[in-house]
Amino acid sequence: MTDPLSGLDALAGRLADIERRFTGVQADLDELAGTGADETGLVSATVDAAGELIELTFQPTALRYGTAELAAMVLQAYRRARSAAGERLAERTDGLTADLSSGLTELFGRPGDFAALGRLDEAAARLESLEARLPRPPA
Repeated sequence: MTDPLSGLDALAGRLADIERRFTGVQADLDELAGTGADETGLVSATVDAAGELIELTFQPTALRYGTAELAAMVLQAYRRARSAAGERLAERTDGLTADLSSGLTELFGRPGDFAALGRLDEAAARLESLEARLPRPPA
């Protein structure tokens, strides 16, 4: 096992790098939205970064369609909006992945080695804090 302090410092450095790269992304994602329309263009939907519907609009002529057709138009617009939001989310978060696995065995030991539990708890807490700030893809 490598020196635990240097290994933890390396992991902390990687976590700090990830946190730096995510700075500002959350505010950007709060404003991210995707809009889509059905094939007729009579219904449009807008969703946020999580895929939640935030706006639904109808052209007046859309209301002349029957309920089944109108429902299909709404679903198509919603799906297209989610797809657009997903694409924008992927663009905004491209390159924000990080590999934390290298060196973890040396830092935290092998299965059955309980000497490093304190370091593992500390690292897990930082990872949970970071994970809570990560954007979620549309459901």
